Amino acid sequence: MQRAIESQTRLIDDLLDFSRLRTGKLALRRAEVDFGALALDLVAAFGARWSSGRLRAQMQTADPLICHADPVRLEQVVGNLLDNAKFSPVGAEVEVRLSSEDGFARLAVADSGCGIAREFLPHVFGLFSQAGTGDGASRGGLGIGLALVHGLAVVHGGFVKATSAGPGRGAEFNVWLPLHRRA
Repeated sequence: MQRAIESQTRLIDDLLDFSRLRTGKLALRRAEVDFGALALDLVAAFGARWSSGRLRAQMQTADPLICHADPVRLEQVVGNLLDNAKFSPVGAEVEVRLSSEDGFARLAVADSGCGIAREFLPHVFGLFSQAGTGDGASRGGLGIGLALVHGLAVVHGGFVKATSAGPGRGAEFNVWLPLHRRA
């Protein structure tokens, strides 16, 4: 019961935040945030809820990934990507990679879930968009999480990209956020 209440609360919060994003009324409380450490902490928290060994994280840089960003909003970005990956088959591994690329921190979340048809990839970050399973079965969710990920990345000066080899072949979601440059 408690888990259902938390899930509904998070859904309502995401809808409200998306509405604020669209109207330009989302307030950001920026600070220097180690995006890598934040993401790894969330991976550990999600991993504790998932099957043992199912969620694997890899830091591909020794340097901290410092971004000038709102840490609460970055938690939403990472949390929504991990939430999206929960639709992978039971026992399937979800890989999280963190790296530094051309002045950006990059977070990649790759799963072996239902995959995404090539023609749907341009729409995957749209509000209420769902790739579906290709077999007519519903995956659950409402299609808000990835739209929020996109909007939050953009207001932080970043961008997103989804790739997939097609239905039944998993997907990878990437977020790039500008690294903070100290004067």
